[in-house]
Amino acid sequence: MSKKRIVEATFVVILLGALSKVLGFAREQMIAVFFGATGRTDAYVVANTITGVITGILSGPLSTAFLPVFASHVANGDREGASRLASSVITISTAAVLGISVAAMLPADKLVSIAAPGFSGTTFNDAVLLTRVFLPAMAIPLLSAFAKSVLNTYDHFGIPALAPSLQNLVIVAIISLLAPVFGVASLAVAVVGGYAAGLAVQVPQWFKVGGRPSFSLRMDESARRVMKLAVPLMAGALFSQLYLFVDRNLASHLPEGSIAALSFADRLRQVPLGLFVSAVVTVVYPTLSGMWAKNDSEGFKETAIMGLRYVEFICIPAALGLMVLAKPVVRLVFEHGAFTAGATSLTASALVAYSPALVAMAATQVISVAFYSSQDTRTPVILAAVTAVLNVLLDLVLVRFLGHVGLAIANSLAATLGALAGLYALNRLSKLPLKSLATSLAKILVSSTVMAGAALALSAALNFGEGTGSLLRDALTAAVVIGGAVLVYILVAAVLRCEEMSTFAAMIRRRMGKETPVNRRLATKERRDRARGLR
Repeated sequence: MSKKRIVEATFVVILLGALSKVLGFAREQMIAVFFGATGRTDAYVVANTITGVITGILSGPLSTAFLPVFASHVANGDREGASRLASSVITISTAAVLGISVAAMLPADKLVSIAAPGFSGTTFNDAVLLTRVFLPAMAIPLLSAFAKSVLNTYDHFGIPALAPSLQNLVIVAIISLLAPVFGVASLAVAVVGGYAAGLAVQVPQWFKVGGRPSFSLRMDESARRVMKLAVPLMAGALFSQLYLFVDRNLASHLPEGSIAALSFADRLRQVPLGLFVSAVVTVVYPTLSGMWAKNDSEGFKETAIMGLRYVEFICIPAALGLMVLAKPVVRLVFEHGAFTAGATSLTASALVAYSPALVAMAATQVISVAFYSSQDTRTPVILAAVTAVLNVLLDLVLVRFLGHVGLAIANSLAATLGALAGLYALNRLSKLPLKSLATSLAKILVSSTVMAGAALALSAALNFGEGTGSLLRDALTAAVVIGGAVLVYILVAAVLRCEEMSTFAAMIRRRMGKETPVNRRLATKERRDRARGLR
């Protein structure tokens, strides 16, 4: 895929991702309104964590290992082999996930006791109930992940990017209808219904593009290759999920609502990751896999470094923005219904501590798919293991002094060190133009710092941090503050001639078919850089 197609596909995924995030916020607001930062929400978070750990260990690695092997068949024109591979791997993986999840339903109470030993009474019972409902449903997101991998390999990004929006819409609808009557049980119905909707919307195009997968337990060389790649990924996922279990375990001994506060803060942190980083990775992963299969080393390096620059162009300012506007943002999004001012303070302090990890997590996602594309799953596993162990050690120390904020700080520190180690390892695999990356990051950091100052000034001038009691007025104030800060960032980045601005301006120029003095200057810079071989 050309650079132009990569940027345009990323733009489409970002737009659809924005819709998903809006609906995702609506989902979180529904949970906050009906359940607040209470024991019922804690139970939901822990049940999600338990099933998320199992999904992360099984489903994520299997679909991740599948894509580069599937892409190599497609890149070499072997569509029949690709179809056979899909049938075998999907059949075996789904059977394994169903078997393990059903077997885990009976001892669900033991799993909850391990994940949250501080739970008791209604909170414990709610967590067990939700866990038993979520477990057998884990096969649905697994199938969705395989559908996404197949469609993305064939350069179809729209429908898979739309699926999370439909999933969130169904969850919002079910919670709003059932929560007043059925309470926490509505969360179980909503999550399963959302999973099903996300898969259903992808099935028609999946079968049309990749062929209808058949039931097959045949393990040919390619299927064995996928399983071989998946095993170390599973080990790495086990380590990655370890810190989540430790976080929830330690937080269950803290005051009620601590787990929910960490979860709500993480949801806000995930917005730029899910919206922008996920879009870049979604498009870059199959592209890198195809380049590696064709031995295009220069294209591989250029695409990897481009991915790193693009995600940090968004995540560095996003991290600073969330830090300086944490409390008003949390109040605006969540402080309604059962979500109190005390819950806002708990969540905002966690968000400030969580936000620096944005930069590291974004880089790690790009670095990881670069390794996966080269069919090296061992290195990311080692990095994930080291990061997880470091996270746990920091958790145990910092929670004693800083409570739930200490858990968030531990996550940020461990993620940063893990990302630096990953960049070093990737540079050893494929010599990257690190000088150009450092130059881009320096310009982005300067632009982001100016933006953060503007955000603070606008927030103080408009009393954004105080709240007015009117949701509409607060939302308009937020739009002015955030919009003004973003405008400052764009202007400073343009003055500093950030390469990422050139690329996005060129894409917008093509879309709009217009020429302005600003984008003409950016286009000239882009052509000059291309002539020098920098782009």
